[in-house]
Amino acid sequence: MLRIGCLCCLLMLPAGALAQGDDQRFGVAGSTGTILCAAIPAADAHAGERVTIVDPSQPQHASWATLELPATDACAAWQRKADLPGRTFALKVEAVAEDAWGSIGIVVRGASSAGMSHGKAVVRSDRGTSLHFRSCSSSEGVHLSAWPSAKATGRPLWHAYVYLGYDVEPTCTDAEMRDAS
Repeated sequence: MLRIGCLCCLLMLPAGALAQGDDQRFGVAGSTGTILCAAIPAADAHAGERVTIVDPSQPQHASWATLELPATDACAAWQRKADLPGRTFALKVEAVAEDAWGSIGIVVRGASSAGMSHGKAVVRSDRGTSLHFRSCSSSEGVHLSAWPSAKATGRPLWHAYVYLGYDVEPTCTDAEMRDAS
């Protein structure tokens, strides 16, 4: 429950977000403190769609979830404050303890499988791509990214920046802050 509380504190602050790359397959997950929410930019995202939620913090994990409508007023408020693009959904997470979530999650649409490799979440997309995930902090925000390999080389497939509105200790490498291809 402590990790959900951290998620709530992180994402309920006035914030801005920037997502680049293949934003039709990805979104951001967060918590209002009582419900998990998702902001997904894809216009074709719909209630009943099964998605994968990845917690990119250590230890990483991936869980299956279902998008639900109508999103609560709390989810809509979360999305506005986090300045995230797209439609808002409530998330019904399958078989994961509530306290298993870190401060932020990555929503992956179109996954055919999800698992772990060397302590990291790996999601296989329906396009046959293995996706690997990273999360790091810059001086005032969190960078989220999806990569085609476990190493952060080249450009990520997807990148989002969530502005926190306060100073944090930077942990990002230059590669982790690159815009998506």
